[in-house]
Amino acid sequence: MAQYSTPQFIEAEGKIIPILTFRQFFILVGAGAIGLALHYTLPYNVFLPLALIDAVLAGTIAFVKINDVGIVTFTLYVVGFAIKSKNYVWTRNGYSPATQKEAESKTAQETVNNPKSTKDIVEYRKK
Repeated sequence: MAQYSTPQFIEAEGKIIPILTFRQFFILVGAGAIGLALHYTLPYNVFLPLALIDAVLAGTIAFVKINDVGIVTFTLYVVGFAIKSKNYVWTRNGYSPATQKEAESKTAQETVNNPKSTKDIVEYRKK
């Protein structure tokens, strides 16, 4: 049977030029279009601060990544975490937020790692 190579890095974004991906390019083009519209519709004193805010915001959205996640996605994660309810479970190190499944798996793992009596240890060694 023929052996085929497995493609790697299939989630890499396509690049227009070596430094810009399609996503980054279109974000910057959109910000440029907004800046151009502001230039023709507003007086210069109002246009300049709004264009600066537009440029900084577009640059942040296009280029800033935190832990390989875009800034928009990261912001949505932060808001979701802040809004979502949390279940605090006691651990030996103190309280920590965890889901019910994590709490159950931790207690099951602690039972395996920390037997309650010497009888449990003897039975475990016999196996």
